[in-house]
Amino acid sequence: MIKGIIFDIDGTLLNHEEALQRAIASLYSFTKTKIPQSTFDEFLLIWKTKTNQFMNDYLDGKISFEQQRILRVQSVFSKWDYQLSSAQAMDLFNRYLGKYEENWVLYEDVLSCLTMLEQFPLGIVSDGEGNQQRQKLAVTNIESFFKSIIISGEVGLRKPHPNLFKKCAIELDLSLEDLVYVGDQIETDALGAINSGMYGVLINRIGQVYEENKIKIITNLNQLLKIIELINSEKIL
Repeated sequence: MIKGIIFDIDGTLLNHEEALQRAIASLYSFTKTKIPQSTFDEFLLIWKTKTNQFMNDYLDGKISFEQQRILRVQSVFSKWDYQLSSAQAMDLFNRYLGKYEENWVLYEDVLSCLTMLEQFPLGIVSDGEGNQQRQKLAVTNIESFFKSIIISGEVGLRKPHPNLFKKCAIELDLSLEDLVYVGDQIETDALGAINSGMYGVLINRIGQVYEENKIKIITNLNQLLKIIELINSEKIL
């Protein structure tokens, strides 16, 4: 029987994409005169690409969290041959960060889902830097819902490493086979959970088509309880 649920944060509970786009739009507007040959769509795409690149380097332990911020900004602007010192890059990143944090909001289905699941112990397993990820939970007033909060930057591992999920299971005092993990990424979240011995549920908010049949897919978190009931009925059979 499913006895507990673990969640991802960005793209699952927090509308990271909306906050990201608003923050990038603000930064682009502020710096447009420095890179007049650019377009916003180009800037957005390169920012996202470089974010993934340097965040992966951070999560792999190759650079510090501050370094990935500086290198991200420098690399984006270098695409238009605009060179920035580390101090200048950090100043611009802090401008972006302020707007990003201002726009942290939960998806509309989050509070109703967490309330509906109050009979279950709940956990978090999230990639990222500990202080920032915990701040997201605190600012959006959902931190108290979770008995266990595991952040990759605090553990030195990244999803889908099974030890991240195992650590959360231990803190919830449950076996992996009695847990469901809910996230928005098919490889690191849904399949990562399954390969670790849990049940993987993909929250597919953007309507992407998946052919993977090992995972359960939902489009709204309020569908999660029915999925749990379905899993439980399958386990009984």
